[in-house]
Amino acid sequence: MLGGHDTDSTLSLSDLHRSSLTPALLSRFQSLSCVMTLKVGLIGHGAIGKIVADAILSSTHGLLSHRISLAAILVQNPREQQQFGEVLLTADPELFFATPFDVCVECAGQGAVREHAVSCLKSGRNFLMTSIGALTNDDLLEACRQAAEEGNSQLQLASGAMPGLDWMSSSALEPGSVVTAVQTKPPSSWIGARFEPGTDKQLDDIMNFNELTAPAVLFEGSAREAAAYYPKNSNVLAMLALSTAGLDDTRVKLVADPVNTSMRQLIEYEGSAGKITLSVQGKQSPTNPRTSQVVPLSVIKALRNATSAVSIGV
Repeated sequence: MLGGHDTDSTLSLSDLHRSSLTPALLSRFQSLSCVMTLKVGLIGHGAIGKIVADAILSSTHGLLSHRISLAAILVQNPREQQQFGEVLLTADPELFFATPFDVCVECAGQGAVREHAVSCLKSGRNFLMTSIGALTNDDLLEACRQAAEEGNSQLQLASGAMPGLDWMSSSALEPGSVVTAVQTKPPSSWIGARFEPGTDKQLDDIMNFNELTAPAVLFEGSAREAAAYYPKNSNVLAMLALSTAGLDDTRVKLVADPVNTSMRQLIEYEGSAGKITLSVQGKQSPTNPRTSQVVPLSVIKALRNATSAVSIGV
């Protein structure tokens, strides 16, 4: 028995963070045959967050209840319901972050990253984010890096809807990567999707999407600009850029297609390891036309890799 726990008990990593174990006791603790449970705090309970929450609570998709649990959910607007099963459901950030958990999973948009990432990382908790476009702001990215260093934590970027990321990011460890991408979505995905970078201020649409009869390019430029102006659509391009040629050197086109209304990406990469061309036809989230159906699954995969006895694709 150590710190009030039986050696066969399920402990949380957050229990260790709050403890005052000496290095000798910590070494002894690590040698005991106990199961570590990762406690998750979830920001957002919409198109992405609800699927992630359900997977943790239902122990599906390879998530095991003795390895991972959901501690709290932070939502934007207050709800009558204060509990989600045994999970705290709150619109109060202070109450949310006062709850013991090990990793904060962001599924709520770039504003949530700007508001919570730095303080979370400083507190010693990892921050797993889906809204990668927030990091088009170099100052925020550097603040997150410094906070992670200070808190001995880690900023984790979910791969989201970006395929082939392991191959391309490995190749990009050597200099010389050249990357282009074309992101195509139906017109409905682009309506009301343009924002002033780094803010929640909505800008006028670049065109009348309802009148399109043929595919139209609505943006052409850097991945930095695309993900900044279209924060609900093009986080995936920021992920591609940060993993390869950089935010300013990754060139992208955004296309609205009223004819073929599938969500598509065409990526061409050339680097030290060779060339790769990726053509992906994905499915929209059934509840959010701007989000790919695979995004919550990428978060679940990351959590599964963090908690499973075998980690695949690291």
